[in-house]
Amino acid sequence: MLDETGEVYGGVGRNARLRLAAPVTAIGPAASDPATGRSFVRLLATPAQAATLLGWGPPGARQTQLAADTARERWGLPPARAAAIKEIPAEGIRLS
Repeated sequence: MLDETGEVYGGVGRNARLRLAAPVTAIGPAASDPATGRSFVRLLATPAQAATLLGWGPPGARQTQLAADTARERWGLPPARAAAIKEIPAEGIRLS
C-alpha cells in the first residue's frame, strides 16, 4: 500500500506498507526501523486484536480473517486463541 505522507510514522514522507501472512516460530532481537531510525514496541497479539489496535475497521477485520483462513488451509494452523496482548522482549522470543 502506498502511503503518500507517512503520517502514521510521524510524517516521514512517502513510503510503502506491506502485510504478509506466514507461520511464525520465533521473533528475533529488536532493531531500529531502517526507514525511520526509530525503535518501536513490538506486541504479540492475535490477528483480530492487531486489526482492532491498529484501527483498521471492518476492512482490516476482513483481511485478518482471510489471513487466518489461509493459515488454516495452507499450513494447518488452528485459529488464534484470544489471549492477553503482551510486549515482546527486546531479545526476542521463540514460539511453540
